[in-house]
Amino acid sequence: MTKYSSELKLQVVQEYLSGRVSYSALCTKYSIPATRVIREWVEQARAHGLESLKRKHTKTVYSLEQKLAVVDYYQTSGAGVVSVAAHFGISSSQVVAWVKIFRTEGVAGLRPKPRGRRSTVKHKKTKQVKKLELSEKEAYQQEILKLRGELYHTRMERDFLKKLGAVSKNNLPPKKRQ
Repeated sequence: MTKYSSELKLQVVQEYLSGRVSYSALCTKYSIPATRVIREWVEQARAHGLESLKRKHTKTVYSLEQKLAVVDYYQTSGAGVVSVAAHFGISSSQVVAWVKIFRTEGVAGLRPKPRGRRSTVKHKKTKQVKKLELSEKEAYQQEILKLRGELYHTRMERDFLKKLGAVSKNNLPPKKRQ
C-alpha cells in the first residue's frame, strides 16, 4: 500500500502546475510533511507525464544494464537524485539504494538475486561470507563506471579551480607604482 493515493498525487501536481499555489501551501493544505515529496511528483510528471504518477500494480524487475545506466548517469551528469529518478522514471530511493550498493559491493551487488524459498536440504553451515565473483565483463563494467565517475569529479574540480583562479585574479588590489 502506498502512502499517498494516485488521485491525491494527480490533484496536488495539477494544482501546483496551475501556478496559483506554492509547495509549502500545498503541504499545509494536504498535510504532507515535506515539500520534497511534492517536488518529486512534479518533476516526475514533467519528465514522463501525469500518467506516471499512477500506482503500478506489477513489480518491475530491472536488469543489470538498467541499474548500471542509472548509476552511471548519476555519477557523470551532476544531476541530483530526484532528477535522475525522474529521468529514468523510478523512485529516488531506488537510485540512492543502487548507488550505495555499487559503491560498497560493485557491479556484483547489482546483479539480480535469486528469489523464492530456500532449499530444505540441510547444508553444512559455514560462517564464511562469500565474496561475489565478477565475470570478466562485469569487472570491465565496474572499472569503466569507476573511472567515468572519477573523470567527472576531476573535471569538476579542474573547472572549479579555474574559476577560483579567475575570481581571485580579479579581486587582487592594484599594485602600487613606485
